[in-house]
Amino acid sequence: MKRILASVFVLAACGSSLLAACSSSDDSSSSTGGSGGASAHGGSGGDSSQAGSAGKGGSSGHAGSGGTADGANEAGQGGSSEIGVGGAGEAGEGSSEAGSAGADTAAAGAASCDDARKQLIGSVSTVASGAVTALDTTNGVTTLYVDGSAGGIASASASAWLFVDLSQAAKAPLDDVSSLTSTAWDLAFKRPVIYTNDGDGGPGTGGAALIAKDFDAVTASDATGVNLGTESFLDASCTPNLDLAGSVETTFSSWYDYNPTTHVLTPAAGTWLVKGGTGKLYKLAFQTYYSTADGQVGTGDGGTYLLKFGAL
Repeated sequence: MKRILASVFVLAACGSSLLAACSSSDDSSSSTGGSGGASAHGGSGGDSSQAGSAGKGGSSGHAGSGGTADGANEAGQGGSSEIGVGGAGEAGEGSSEAGSAGADTAAAGAASCDDARKQLIGSVSTVASGAVTALDTTNGVTTLYVDGSAGGIASASASAWLFVDLSQAAKAPLDDVSSLTSTAWDLAFKRPVIYTNDGDGGPGTGGAALIAKDFDAVTASDATGVNLGTESFLDASCTPNLDLAGSVETTFSSWYDYNPTTHVLTPAAGTWLVKGGTGKLYKLAFQTYYSTADGQVGTGDGGTYLLKFGAL
């Protein structure tokens, strides 16, 4: 039975309240465009014999479209995108002006999913205390100890993520907040959850995928045609994407197998292809979730990784 672990992240608070914050509403049709609801699409302009006014963009997603009319129409005002960038208004049929992004709705749209992400991932403004130590490097392969225990299960929700720079085989001195504007990290660790620097994870060009091949046999050619997934923590309605354990679903959600009798996590077979925050490609294999600082297999409640990786 895979990944049925008591999650560090108890996400009941991200249920109905988040859905309410991101719900959509329909737009009316009239001689002038209806105003867009708080949804992924802006309102459409009305259909009439007169020139219809364009609908205003909603608080997220696409711009409002111009009215379908015989005369010239104004362009719709752009709605805010989910990351707070105003969308361009679509021009109406006939001669029209370019739409402009609405500053107020842009702020509202950005805030809705930003708040949902904070509830899901956290937003701790201190650097994690866990250590990242290169124990050995031989023939381009580094054995790395990563303390992503976050102070233990009880303390994890209030602890920062641990960010790792694979190019330096070291901890990146970043907190949850500063990581959102930095490409100087590749992987984030907290307890059994790991994510990459891309998509909802960060501003980088990262990604990861598991392939069924032994670590030593993996070369750069193995990445050809492989989809290195993008982090998508929230759907278009700001609803959390969760794995079977109730944790945020990431590209690394399948890194372990869980034994429900012993409650032990064991690395899944195969090798991970990892693209770092700046696009550099690596191969990576987990060795244990229960490592001691000197690289031995220990006891305890886990979160202390021993892994090996090499650049491709």
